[in-house]
Amino acid sequence: MLLFTLVAVTASVAQAKTESINIEPTQGYEETFQLADGDQVSLTFKVQSQPPNLLHFYVVLPNGTTVDNGIKNEGSLTFSTDVKGNCTLRFVNEVSEAQLLTLDYNIEHYILGMPMLIFVLVAIAVLMVFVVAGYMILGKYG
Repeated sequence: MLLFTLVAVTASVAQAKTESINIEPTQGYEETFQLADGDQVSLTFKVQSQPPNLLHFYVVLPNGTTVDNGIKNEGSLTFSTDVKGNCTLRFVNEVSEAQLLTLDYNIEHYILGMPMLIFVLVAIAVLMVFVVAGYMILGKYG
C-alpha cells in the first residue's frame, strides 16, 4: 500500500514536456497547462528554421497578465506563481516562412517551500522512523 501511494504521489510531482511544432506563416501555437500556488516553471525554446527564424513569444499568467517577451529565435524563462490557474505559452509566426519550434518546459510543484518530491521523501522517512520505533516498543513490551 505504501509503495502504491509513493508511486501515485511521485507521478504527479512534476510535469515536463519536450516537443517540436511546425508553425505556418501568420499562424500561432499555444500550450496551456494548469499551475498550483507555488509552482515553478522553467522553459526553453529554439526556432530551428532558416533565417529569418523568429517567433513572437507571449506568456499569459494565471492571474490574467500577459507578458510580451518579444520576437526571438531562442530563449529561456523561469518563473514561479502564487496563483492557481492556467498558464498559456503563445508563439506567433509573423514571418513568411514556416518555423520549426522546439519547446521544452518543466513544472515543479512546491509544498512548504520544498520541491514536492523532497517533501514526500521527508514525509516517508519520518513515517518509517515512527514505524521502526513502534516495532521496537512493541517488541520490547509485547
